[in-house]
Parts: sequence; structure tokens; C-alpha cells
Amino acid sequence: MEKNYLLPQTLLYDVWKKKLLHFMGRILIPVMLLCWSLPAGIVYGDDLQQIQVSGTIVDENGVPLPGVNVVVKGTTIGITTDINGRFTLTVPDRNATLVASFIGYITQEIPVAGRNVVDISLASEALSLEEVVVVGYGTQKKVNVIGSVTTVSTAEITASPTNTVSQSLGGRLPGLVVQQTTGEPGRDDADLLIRGQNTLGNNSVLIVVDGIPERDMNSIEPGDIESLTVLKDASAGIYGSRAANGVILITTKRGTEGAPRFEYDFHHGWGQPTVLPKMTDAATYAQMINEVKTYRGEALTYTPDDIEKYKSGEYPWTHPNSDWFRETFKTWTNTGHHTFRVTGGSPTLRYFASFGTQSDNGSYKRTATTYNRYNFKTNLDVQINKSISLNFDVNASEEDMTFPTKSTSSIFSGLIRNFPNSPAVWPNGLYGPDIEYGDQPLAVSTFDAGFDDTKHYRINPMLTATVKFPWVKGLVLTGNYAYDMYFQVRKYFVKPVTLYFLDKAGYLAAGNTGKEDGSAFLTGIPRGTIAEPRLTDYYYDSRRITNSLKLSYDRSFGVHTISAFAAIESMDYLNKGIQGYRRYFISDQLPYLNAGGTDEMSNNSNLQSTTEIALDARLNYFGRATYNYAEKYLFEFTLRRDGSLRFSKDAGRWGMFPSVLMGWRISSEDFWKNNIAFMNYLKLKASWGQMGNDAVNAFQYLTLYGFNTGFIAGSSKNYVSGLAQSSVPNPNITWEVANIFNAGFESQMFSGRIRWDVDAFYQRRTNILWKRDASVPDFTGITLPDENFGIVDSRGIETSLGYNDRVGNFSYAINGNFAFARNKIVEYDEPARPVEWQRYTGHPIGAILQYNCIGIFDDADDMPGYPRVSDPYAARSGGGGGIIIEDYNKDGKINSDDRIMYDYTTTPEITYGVTIALSWKNFSLTTLFQGVGNTWYRADFPIMGTWGNYWQYYAEDRWTPENKTASKPRSFERVEDYWRGDYLTDFDYYNHAFLRWKNLE
Repeated sequence: MEKNYLLPQTLLYDVWKKKLLHFMGRILIPVMLLCWSLPAGIVYGDDLQQIQVSGTIVDENGVPLPGVNVVVKGTTIGITTDINGRFTLTVPDRNATLVASFIGYITQEIPVAGRNVVDISLASEALSLEEVVVVGYGTQKKVNVIGSVTTVSTAEITASPTNTVSQSLGGRLPGLVVQQTTGEPGRDDADLLIRGQNTLGNNSVLIVVDGIPERDMNSIEPGDIESLTVLKDASAGIYGSRAANGVILITTKRGTEGAPRFEYDFHHGWGQPTVLPKMTDAATYAQMINEVKTYRGEALTYTPDDIEKYKSGEYPWTHPNSDWFRETFKTWTNTGHHTFRVTGGSPTLRYFASFGTQSDNGSYKRTATTYNRYNFKTNLDVQINKSISLNFDVNASEEDMTFPTKSTSSIFSGLIRNFPNSPAVWPNGLYGPDIEYGDQPLAVSTFDAGFDDTKHYRINPMLTATVKFPWVKGLVLTGNYAYDMYFQVRKYFVKPVTLYFLDKAGYLAAGNTGKEDGSAFLTGIPRGTIAEPRLTDYYYDSRRITNSLKLSYDRSFGVHTISAFAAIESMDYLNKGIQGYRRYFISDQLPYLNAGGTDEMSNNSNLQSTTEIALDARLNYFGRATYNYAEKYLFEFTLRRDGSLRFSKDAGRWGMFPSVLMGWRISSEDFWKNNIAFMNYLKLKASWGQMGNDAVNAFQYLTLYGFNTGFIAGSSKNYVSGLAQSSVPNPNITWEVANIFNAGFESQMFSGRIRWDVDAFYQRRTNILWKRDASVPDFTGITLPDENFGIVDSRGIETSLGYNDRVGNFSYAINGNFAFARNKIVEYDEPARPVEWQRYTGHPIGAILQYNCIGIFDDADDMPGYPRVSDPYAARSGGGGGIIIEDYNKDGKINSDDRIMYDYTTTPEITYGVTIALSWKNFSLTTLFQGVGNTWYRADFPIMGTWGNYWQYYAEDRWTPENKTASKPRSFERVEDYWRGDYLTDFDYYNHAFLRWKNLE
């Protein structure tokens, strides 16, 4: 397939691209060039005189620091301190600014101000209480933050050269659960949860980029991010109706005053799957099938000679031994990344711009998978005068992706299922046969079965204006306008794939043994679920407008500091799309609609009808007030009133969401300083917040209608589309409500060498939208609407502990974080249970009801008198090889009452990470270890046997008449044996806990 067939360009995309290029060429680039040409400031007379500056740089304890970088701001003039922490530097003018930076310490900017001696004291990053932290709709000094707020910097985000931001966060933030369920390029975004699962419904985290909610974090170039902040408790309450699942705030980089600074990042990586399933080889598979036939009293499928030939590997035409994973996957994948950035500016105009590319070609050998992403980012800051400033930001990205027509899960299913004694590829290079439906993984992962060509275009411009009122110190008015656009163009072209089948009887009749070339006996047959090529073209676009106006006041009066703001914000959405379909193409080399036939063609317009709805709008009023006394006693209150079009104006459209946070910096008290001096910093904090979750199906308060397939109209007997009611309305529907409590402390000891933070939390989620279908018998045929009745409790603890120190030129730090979160269903609609221990209520979300496996029967004499399940195949196995199911209620029989609830879920309850950093002078080494615990996965595959291969796990130490003390049951056929059908047990659950070495930089 030629590449140009895979890149259809729509008229709208051409127009969009031309407009972007026009903007860059006519406006942005000239403005940036002008910025570069502007001096950083105008100086006159003696200010231009060079002077010599010397000094000593020490740490917070007065110890000299060797190897500190001292640079004149905006220039390349610089030097490093000697062994005694001293430096001498000639600066170009008397008003220059020195920038002192050192690994593990806070960078400082010190004005020379005409001095010849400038001594500098650097504070350890562990004592960075003056650091500014991004919080909802503003910033706060770290010392004044009293919520459960965690931040990572751009250095930590880019330490792991991953394709997306979400992938790089695992192990770095306590309480953030990161699960990447696929490595397919373009579809490998990690799923994020804050403090685990807290609702029966949607647990998605709210992503806010540069103040705008719901932007896509994974389309951002990771190196363009300045900081990433996670709000986990009442600190997220300022986002009201969408804050219950936690909030992630992303702030991108901005320009800095000074000469242009150019930066280029590049990395090329190689990757491979961490773990792949182990399947049985051809000889083992044949032996297990024979065992199944023996237990069932049927004729054997394979002779001893067949099994020996499978083992030898010398008969590829008649007795192949295929490793489907090895045949389909490359040893290594390739990924590449390039980014160019420029930043700089004058006192009146600062700029930041970047352009980057990311590419990945996937894991399949003969792949139809390609991924290319292009990022463009610019932030412009204009200081019009002392009172007025403007910010203009643009973030744009394009993703070009091609995929096989089969999904990753479908291909993996085929890899697991296909027989090892069937050739993946014949010795002459032609594809081997399938089991059914053309699902031959080696073939369907290529362009031979068609392609899925998808393109995503995003452009997110935003204009912000800030006005400071000079007659009222600290009073600021800020307004912004964001117009986010998204386009998707997709071409899905599927066709039958030609697979080759061997005429084995004719091949052997010709005197061949299985070693000779059998190409003449192969027949190519088109296989698949369709008879000829078919094409569907999709187009989808959306726009989201966000407006806000905020009036804020920040002022200090001696030891009293007051900060407050009130704001109004509106958002409206429009999402729409169309699609066209044709078949009967004149050639499979022309994947365009006009090359298809007109019979059975169709077109359709689509409007999203779930959480991303066609029409949506929100209006929000909110504010925050904070007060601190000498940065010792801290108080914060937020209140938000939200209105959403998703709910009825007569019932639950408007909601009120308050939050209260309090803190006490007890280490500032005299009694503490005089008695517990080793703990130089301790802040106690507590919070309560009421937040919402409106990520639910929209317009459930209305009677909704949908188009049916049509009805026959008149004598012409033509089908005419009609409307049919598709739902029962619930006019009282509203959002979920979360009451979140948090208490904890932050501490530093021994001059900041030890840092220890702890947070404990409890959440009760009420009004969870759920159906009461379990209370309605199936025979009624009634499907009830969602109701606000579910309740889930969550609780847990998070802690981070770090130690850092320095010995001469060598510094080191070790930091660890640990989090535990567990949820429990309090109210949930479920049918009456005959026994109390089978209720879902009281167990975590995702718990499963099943039998308990307590061993494997050795033979008929094993455990005499113990109740057994009816086993029609036990007689020929001597009564052995079956799973022993626990008689839980001790009534002498195995039935449904013996099932118990297992708290096995795929969401880990434990997450942790350890970072180790070493540095010597200007060289550093950083490594990250990440782990999870209390997470389980059911890896059962229901068609193992004559319909699919076996896991190697079931083959190893399986029960046979010669191995009666086995740890695994006997060979089985699909779900025919009781422990794989009606009596599923915990035997098939696997512990997915792990600790891995994730990163080394």
C-alpha cells in the first residue's frame, strides 16, 4: 500500500493549516524577531562601565559551596566557585544581575547594584518553603499551602523519555495511580486515578492546562511543561462539580527576560514488551489434547510419532512448531523525539516558543502501525504599561496514526489462541492458515488486511488580560478567553486477507515426508468476515469556548496576609461529525469513496450522546479567601456554585460546593523552637470539602429518541427511517457529591536533611448515579433510568520520606513515597442473596463472587467423604485432577451458597516509588523505582483446548496419572470441566503486584 493512499487531506484541514501558517508567517514570527532584536533594557552613562565582582557562596549553615554556577543574567558570562566557595567575575555593567545555581539548591538572582563584593547564601531545595506552588486559579507559597497538594517539575516529567505525559508520572506522586494497559503507539495513554476508585461510575481525573479544564494533557510536548500539580482533597474544591475525582493542573513554560536562549532536545529509544504470555509449544499442546481425549474416552488426535516430529522441528510443512508471539513481534521497537525551543525577551515583551516531533513504529514485524506527532507551542507576554499586561498562548498538535483494522486486543487474542502446530508463516514466506474469520495475527497486523488511518488536529489559543488598579494596592482584574478546536479525520479500509492452506493429503501422497518444499500444494483463500473491500470515512470536530473574569485582592498588613478572589466562568461545547460508507470497490488499491459501488452505500451524521455530548454548557460562580498570621496560622475557604446543562433546571442543575482548610505552622511557636530544635519545620493541616462529579450521561431528565432501522411505507415497500423512544426519563437526576476529609502534617528535620510528610483521608461519595435494574426481574423487560442513590466510602494514607546531604563536592538524596487507598460499597442495588456473605455491599468496587480453590484431588481416594462436584470425566482419570472446592458453609455439598466475595480488583490499593539522586560537581545520576501492590488480574481464557492453545502455566506441573501430587488441574477442554464452567474459582487469579526499575538518568 502506498503511503499517499493513507494520508487523505480534507478541505477543512487545508484551510486550517493555511490559517495557522498565515498566523505564524504574518504575525507570530515577525513579533518574535522583533522581540529578539529588542535590548533587555536601555542603560546610559556609567551604567555601561564594567566592574569586577567577587564573593563567597555558602549553604544555609554557612558552609562554603564549591562548584556553584554563577552567570550574568541574559549573557553567557559565568564562572564556578572554587573549593572554598569563592568566585571572581567581571560583569558588563553596574546594574547586572547574577544568577547562582547548584544542584539540590534553590536558584537565586542577586542584583549587583554597583557592588564589588556580593556574598550569596543558597537554601537547600528541601527548605524551599518560599517556592511558589500552582493551585486552582492561582498560586500560593509552599509554606502557606494547607491542602493535600503534590507537585513535580519539568525535570522529573522529562526524566523518562516517554511518548505521553501520563506515562511519565508513575511512582513520582503519592496517591496517583498510573495504569498503562496498552503499548500501542497513539493509544498508549496511561489511565490516571487519584486515591483509587471512589465511585461506581466515572472515576476520571479533571485535567486543567494553563487554567482551562478538559484539555488533553497527552498531546502536550512534555518538555514544554513548567510544573504539574495534583490536588487531592479540599484543595480541589475550587473546581466544584468536577473536582470529586481530583484535579491535575499543568502549567506550561513562559518566556524569560534576556537574550534569546535556544534549546534542542533529542532522544532515540528502543523498547520491547515487558512481559508476554507464555504458550505451550506444539508437542506439549498435542500431548495435552491427547490427555483430554483419554479422559473423555475418545480416539487420540495425535500419534506418538506426531509428537516426536513436533519436538524435532525438522518437518515444517506437516509438523510445524510456531511461536506466534516471536513470529509477530519485533525484538525492539523504535521511537524518536526532537524538540526545538527558544525563549527570551525584554522588560515589555517576553516569548517562549517550541516545535517538536515524536514518532513510534510499534511492535509488529510486518506492521501497519505508525505514529507521528507534531507539536507547536508559543506563549507571549506583553507588558503594555505598569497596570496592564496581555498574554497570548497557542498550543497546537497534529497526530498522524495508522493502525491495523483489527484492534490490539483482537490481535493479542489471536496470538494466544492460534495453534502452535499450525504455521504462522510457511517456509516459503506465505501466510499460514487461520482458525476462523481471518484472524491470523501475522497477517491482520499488516496493510494486507487494510488499514485504519486516523488524524487528530488540536489548536488551543487563549488570550488573557490583566489589569492592576494602582489606586488600590493588590487589586487585580483578570479575564481570559479560550477557543479550543479539535478535528478528527479517519479512513477505515478493511478487506479480506489471503491465507494459504496446505493440501496435506496430496502432499504426503506425493511421497513427501514434511521436510520437502510444499509450495505446489498451497492454496490461497481470501479469509475474513467480509467478502470484498469496504471503506468508511469519518469526520468529527468539536469546539469549546471558555470565558472567565476574576477579581482578586492580595495584601499584607504587617503579620497579616489576606488573599481573596471572586470569579465567574462559562463554558459551552459543540461536537458533531459525519461518516460515509461504501463497498464493491473496483480495486483495493483505490481506498476512496468515489471508487466504491453505490449499492448499499450509506452516510450518517453523528452527535455524541455520553459524557462528551453534542451540546453542553456550564456557568460557574466561585471564589476563595485565605488568611495567614505570620505564616503561622493558616485558613482558606472556597465556595463554588455550578450550573450544568446536563441536568434539569427544575431539579439538580445548580449545586453549591464549599471547602474549608486550616493549618498551623507549629514549628514557628517559641515553645517549639526552644524545646524541639532538631525539627526545624512542622505544619499541621486539616481540610473538608464538598465536591461533585458530573461525568455522567447527559440529558437523562429528558425523554430521548433515536432513529430506528425504519418501517415499510406505502405500496413501494421502501424503508423509511423513524423515531423511537430510547430511554425512560428521570427529571430528578443530578451530580454525585463527595465529602472529603483530610488531615496530615509536613515536616523537615536536621536543617532540612530529612523531610517527612503524611496525609490521611476519608471520602464518602453519595448520590452516585446507578440503575436499580437488579431489583426488577428480567422477565419484565423494563430498563430503569439512572438514579442518585449509590454510596461508596474510601479511606487511606499517603506518606513521603526523604533524606539529603552533602559531603564536599558530593551530594546525595533518597526520596520515597507510599500510598494506600481502599474503597467500600455502602449502598448498591443488588438482588436478595440467600446468604449474607455474598452481598457486594461492604466490599470494594470490582470485587467478584466465586468459589474458593483449596487444592487438587490426587485420585478417587483423596479426601474421602468430602463433597465433590459432579465430574463426568473423573472416572477415566481415576477420580483425580479436579479442583477441590471449599465447602464454605460446611453443609456437606458444593452449591452456589459456597461462593464467597473476593476483594480482587485490577486497581492497585498500594502504590509507591523511590528516587535516588547522586551528584558530584556538575555530574548527576538519578534513578527511579516504582511499584504497586494489592492488585489482581484474571487471566483465564475460555477457549483453551481444541479451539485454542493452552497457557504454559496450565501445562507446567499439571495433574496426570503419573503426577498425582500436582499443583495444577488435569488437561481440560474449553469450559467443559466444572472448574472452568459453572464453578469458577480464585485459581485463575494472578497477583499483579510488582516493583520495577523504571528510569535511570
